[in-house]
Amino acid sequence: MARWPSSLLEGHSSLKGYSIAGGRIPILITLRKASDLKPHEETVAEDLRKLVDALRENPVLRHPIIADQRTGIVLDGTHRLAAIKQLKCKFIPSALVDYDDPQITIERWFRQFSGSNLRNLENDLRRLSPKEISRDECEDGLSKRRWYATVESPRSCLAFAVRSQKPYEMARDSHSIEVAARKHGVNIAYQDSKDARPGDAESLIMSTIKIEKKEVVETVKKGKLFPPKSTRHLVPSRPLGGGVPIDWLQGSDFSEAQSRYQEHIQSRKVKRLPEGSWVGSRRYLEEVFLFE
Repeated sequence: MARWPSSLLEGHSSLKGYSIAGGRIPILITLRKASDLKPHEETVAEDLRKLVDALRENPVLRHPIIADQRTGIVLDGTHRLAAIKQLKCKFIPSALVDYDDPQITIERWFRQFSGSNLRNLENDLRRLSPKEISRDECEDGLSKRRWYATVESPRSCLAFAVRSQKPYEMARDSHSIEVAARKHGVNIAYQDSKDARPGDAESLIMSTIKIEKKEVVETVKKGKLFPPKSTRHLVPSRPLGGGVPIDWLQGSDFSEAQSRYQEHIQSRKVKRLPEGSWVGSRRYLEEVFLFE
């Protein structure tokens, strides 16, 4: 694995920070005021609680969030932003990108439902009068937005017809299925494909519509948040590492905090890792710039 010097970072003339040189897309590493950043999704309460507890135990924010440089919309890091706010932090390390870049795309998260109460959940879902369709019709109807969600089992595919053409409302209706699953005590796993996990032959797979970038921007402008895990942003270059102590982010002097963060980032070594590399226990499909 090649080690790259910190010369992969270039000073940015108009903003305090460093641009990653040679990435697939321009990325500016800098410190932003938390109040200037705009999440587009709600958090998962249990996930947020665990993250806050972890940061209290080990008060280092390991990775920067990813946000649009122009609007401040958060593409990756909604839970980190919410967690540092709970910890009274005013600033957060950020990787700023151009959301209009066509290389930044949106995919979906699929939900895998498993556990002993699946049959009860399925019976409840049938009370919503879904249409039973073929597997080919599942994806076609989602892409054409005839359904807001489908739920597939080894025996059937249930399609839930849209009530509104507004993507926000479709996402809300999809989330109601997930809420019903939680009420039944069903296990929910988020995954990037429909493939069932080994050993879960009897599981249900829920698919949703794909949200578009312009719909994210329009929804944020209206002051609304999509439900959790409504989008899965794919950014072709991802910065990781460069952990920052939480107490650096809790001060009141933004200029001082920026300068301190700049010095910190400039002192780090950077590895450029190709697509498919493992960092810790996770495999990244995009290229990674790892700050050590």
